[in-house]
Amino acid sequence: MKYNIIKFAIGSFLIVLLSASARAGDGARTSEQASSSSSEGKLSDLTLGNFLSAGWGDPWQKRTHADGAPDMTLLRVQTNLLLRSLRTDYYYQRLTHKNSNEDIEYLSQLVEYAFNRRLMLAVFGSYEWVDSRIREDVNGPAWGAFARFQMMDTAHASYALNFKVTAPNGGLDEKQTTLSAALAGWHDLTPFGLDRVGLYWHVQEETLAGPHAAGVRQNDLTYDLSLAKTWTRTDASLGNFSTFVEAYAKTDIDGPHAGKTSVTLTPGLRCTIAHHHVVMLGVDLPLTHPRTFDETFRLTYIYSF
Repeated sequence: MKYNIIKFAIGSFLIVLLSASARAGDGARTSEQASSSSSEGKLSDLTLGNFLSAGWGDPWQKRTHADGAPDMTLLRVQTNLLLRSLRTDYYYQRLTHKNSNEDIEYLSQLVEYAFNRRLMLAVFGSYEWVDSRIREDVNGPAWGAFARFQMMDTAHASYALNFKVTAPNGGLDEKQTTLSAALAGWHDLTPFGLDRVGLYWHVQEETLAGPHAAGVRQNDLTYDLSLAKTWTRTDASLGNFSTFVEAYAKTDIDGPHAGKTSVTLTPGLRCTIAHHHVVMLGVDLPLTHPRTFDETFRLTYIYSF
């Protein structure tokens, strides 16, 4: 039953988005683009040198980067810019036949709110379903919150620090809270001759806090390197239509498999409809062995306000 509900919800999202696109007039898009370009021209650069003195009292604004690669969110790499948005993420992971579980489904809702050009706070809730081959199926909710600090914001580069806490999912019998800190960045490669190509990356350290068995993993490192090519302009029917590929890796720092690294590759598509609605989809493909899953299908919807 849950598969049908989720498929219906995803289909409804897409119908709403396509309807919004059909109602959006070209004149309204042109007016909004001109307004965004005018606002962007007034934005001062934020750097490490003026971290304490600039941006904290400025109203939040997002650069449009009309003449280069857009600074934007992707599926797996940590975000490096401040936003005001509602983000819904769904994935379906098909596990290998050697796994005791058959598949995993995950649905989350994130609310992000930038207070100024330096600080953004966010809260999120998630629900996960695990279908087992040998035991009873389990499922349950989790929640979390994080803060993002804009360290640098210029026309061709952006950096941010993300600090996140995620509570354990009691329905999955989790006992530990996840604490993480990440440095995320973006670079516009247009000045180097790669027209509207963006480089996105992050490095994140995760720590598990709470009761645990002796010798199990407590710390890991994740890192991501992504490239995106944007093919359309902001005012197109499919605004900033982009193709991208993300290389994501995770390394155990301690535990029984200390030093072990798993790597996945995620090709995907992204576009903006009617300036406020973003749709992304992609699939995770494991590159390292032994692998624990065959593929993970991802779908994300973002409403920007």
